[in-house]
Amino acid sequence: MAALYLHYEEASPEFTMKLPLAAGPSAAEALVQFAAAYAKKTGNTLQASALRMSTERGRTLEPTAVLPCGIPSGSDLFVGGAQPVLAPGAQDAPVHAKEGSKVAASQGKKGENSYYYSVGKNSGEDAAALKPDLLGTSVTPSTPKEDTLASYSLSDESSVVKLHVPMAGAGALAPGAVVVSFRDRSFDLRVHTGSKLHRLHVPILLEEIDQQSCTVKKLAGKLVLSLAKRDASKSWWELRKTKGVGETDFHLIKPDAGEEVVVTV
Repeated sequence: MAALYLHYEEASPEFTMKLPLAAGPSAAEALVQFAAAYAKKTGNTLQASALRMSTERGRTLEPTAVLPCGIPSGSDLFVGGAQPVLAPGAQDAPVHAKEGSKVAASQGKKGENSYYYSVGKNSGEDAAALKPDLLGTSVTPSTPKEDTLASYSLSDESSVVKLHVPMAGAGALAPGAVVVSFRDRSFDLRVHTGSKLHRLHVPILLEEIDQQSCTVKKLAGKLVLSLAKRDASKSWWELRKTKGVGETDFHLIKPDAGEEVVVTV
């Protein structure tokens, strides 16, 4: 049966619901169903009238839109706009899938595109099997484990180069979790998520950038860095500058040189 997967990630407890499309509900009706399922599963409440629904690319659906409204079956939609009202005595602590489980494997392989992306966080069975050190992690740990962000895509858009960095749940990261240091020809992206520090550091970019005009955005499923070119006539075919055949002045380029501009979102 055709279905969509609705995820709530703006606050704990997070929640995912499978929405069958046989009845073709409107977005508003689907949000009412979601709020009811959320309350039943977590014991907490979300105000359905304040909720909104958006696609992975950030397009907000009108309340009157009839699902799937052209969205492929199996796609993820993201619910937000309201903070949960916690039940008396409720613990506002994140729950993660058990290490080595099929849920964790699916999350690691497909990230946000996995049906189990948030389901594993809401499973009572997974929660019962958790190791104590996986519970109650903070956004800014004192000694976070560093993880390199190795996956990204580059697009040259005339005066700006956009770097798309996939990251599950990026749109729901806490304020201040993403910090980027831009310099003349480098950047250092740091993302705090629970007990990990995700990092992408490029000490020498292909060309120089205008660090004052560079930005970073949190979208559903990814981060987007906009690198403003100092010379718009120069094309970028790769992100990092490497020594070319016969090039003699590569050693003159100093890594991480120039004025630092820090952007936090």
